[in-house]
Amino acid sequence: MSVFNVFVILLLFVNCFGSGQVVEKKPDQHIKPIVIPPQYLKPIIGRVEWVEFPNWKLKLRARIDTGALSCSINAINIERVVENGETYILFDTFVNEKPVRLKSKFVKEAKVTSTSGVSEKRIMISELMKIGKYKEETMINLNDRNNLNYPILVGRNFLRGKFLVDVSLSHQLGD
Repeated sequence: MSVFNVFVILLLFVNCFGSGQVVEKKPDQHIKPIVIPPQYLKPIIGRVEWVEFPNWKLKLRARIDTGALSCSINAINIERVVENGETYILFDTFVNEKPVRLKSKFVKEAKVTSTSGVSEKRIMISELMKIGKYKEETMINLNDRNNLNYPILVGRNFLRGKFLVDVSLSHQLGD
């Protein structure tokens, strides 16, 4: 190898690696950066997610419905009982097609309008509900959802301010 070739290789090496200088490329003036407002920096959930009820030690698949005002759970065989002056609601729901008896404190009866436009009075309870890392005491109405695909419907009263919903996705927060 000639001295000239060694000199050229050494010069290339110094120019590429040895100078220690970093050359910054200036951004293209025609491309503007995308700025995402802070209110949109939220977890994205899909049309179906897992919902946990820690007090009941229950985990169920739920339909996410931004059109629904409140959450709803499948409930049949609903009974009111009074214990120590407090009114409780006993009802059955299903886990893997097996009935499970649940108990919750009665909150009120409220008029709820279904997607078909039919209004009816439903019992409202308040339970701790968890999706992903978000956990909150939430109002839930009791409704016979046996003919529907999901035992839980998560409405705006739980979703508001916490999530963005992408209906093309499901189970974004895990299985």
